[in-house]
Amino acid sequence: MESAGNEPKRISVRPVRPVKSQKITNRELWATVCYHYPQYTLEDAKKLSVRDIKLLLRIADKKEAERFLQLTQIVASPHTKKGQGVKQLTNYYKKQIGN
Repeated sequence: MESAGNEPKRISVRPVRPVKSQKITNRELWATVCYHYPQYTLEDAKKLSVRDIKLLLRIADKKEAERFLQLTQIVASPHTKKGQGVKQLTNYYKKQIGN
């Protein structure tokens, strides 16, 4: 509680600058495909259609998002009511591996 006459400290913040979109070159797209799918070389990725490249990258982004969601749930689970989240996650992963 603040004493009489003392005002709370104010924090000043700067506005968030919008991110400038950069044009991605074809070579960068091919390299990204090769990063996520190591079976492809740059030469192989060059031969893929734009439609296939977009599909592969969209699936890679989705899989990565799912992985990060799982990691977030793992980190948060011990903090659930009575640690119930740990038990639920353990049961989920046991089902996944067939135990």
